[in-house]
Amino acid sequence: MIVSIIGRPNVGKSTLFNRIAGERISIVSSVSGTTRDRVSTNTNWNGKNFILIDTGGIDQKSDESFQASITDQALNAINDSDKLIFMVDGKEGINPLDYEVLNLIRKNNKKAILAINKLDLANSEHNSVEFSSIGEFETVKISAYHNRGITDLLEKVLEDSKNISSDTENIKLSIVGHPNVGKSSIFNLLTESNRSIVSDIPGTTRDSIDYVANYGENKIKFIDTAGLKKRGQIDPGIDKYSTIRTIKSIENADVCILIINSEEMITAQDLHISGFIKDLMRPCIIVLNKIDLLDKYEAESLIKKIKEKFSHIPDIPVILTSATKVINIDKIVPEAITVYENSIRRINQKELNKCFINAITNKQPPSKGKKSPELFSISQYKVGPPGFKFESSNYDLIHFSYKRYLENNIRQSFDFSGCPISLRFVKGKKY
Repeated sequence: MIVSIIGRPNVGKSTLFNRIAGERISIVSSVSGTTRDRVSTNTNWNGKNFILIDTGGIDQKSDESFQASITDQALNAINDSDKLIFMVDGKEGINPLDYEVLNLIRKNNKKAILAINKLDLANSEHNSVEFSSIGEFETVKISAYHNRGITDLLEKVLEDSKNISSDTENIKLSIVGHPNVGKSSIFNLLTESNRSIVSDIPGTTRDSIDYVANYGENKIKFIDTAGLKKRGQIDPGIDKYSTIRTIKSIENADVCILIINSEEMITAQDLHISGFIKDLMRPCIIVLNKIDLLDKYEAESLIKKIKEKFSHIPDIPVILTSATKVINIDKIVPEAITVYENSIRRINQKELNKCFINAITNKQPPSKGKKSPELFSISQYKVGPPGFKFESSNYDLIHFSYKRYLENNIRQSFDFSGCPISLRFVKGKKY
């Protein structure tokens, strides 16, 4: 079941969305028009699973930048939904824009519950009487901010829904990069939708937007994120929360798709974002966008530079694309799935032992003074991403260069392209 929260700007839709979701997903601000795209989350209430969607404020007569796109996104949400939460401001009373929203609901013949919000003050209670003119909807008085009436609202919204079993686990692909590199364009092409608003204005996408689609035997959850700005360019308000959301999307991703603008070559911000990916130990592929603006030799040179600059993410796959010309977009998901499968691969112990013996036979760990470390065994202790444990004596004396040597041997023996690898060294003894 899909439930969308709709209404004019600044009636508290995002506050209600976060309240029902149980976490701060949508950005909340007193600035009208903060929410631009559809933001969705899978949630559960009383054993009933449903998709909850937050939308931007509907104002069809506004000439403000993005408003037409915001309204289009809200209209798409109305069409996609099984039921609507029509939200109004009980403190202000009825507004002409409320009738605009009402007409859209009627036009699309959708079931809706009227949620009269902001009834946290005694003197605002009488304003709710005004909404009796909207007579065809069941009405619930709520305060999203103070968590009042939410249970009553959900009971009415979900009263005719059935308990739904959880879906198959999705492969989560987070599309990241600095502002205006083409993330939303690629997101829309991959999902064959117009979920994300596309504009030449940096910072158009503020929230992390997601879309679930079937891809062969896999169910893919695509996540479009806000562009990560340089620290000095981050405003303390909306930009700060956008940054937090993006970092969280990286942390929760099965694979990060890092978009780089070929026109700008490799920026310090690209490396900064890749640092987040490395620190959070997430698998990654690089998509070099706008390659239609480069010739063959420029593209080859840039790939070489990427391999050098991003050496902290070993064996990272690079795909050359153009969102404008729709070049190689179809290669992104298969490569991301390959990297994901690499990240969850568990190596047969016999093969792992062979790799280990070859490595220590060819090169023993260097000694330090009179003491020298000795390695006894290897085992894989985790996947997603892969981690390997070495039992040894004097493991604290193992130099980082030898650890890198061991990792390189593992990578040469098994395909872990695009995946970070963690190595643990513990005290052990010879068998």
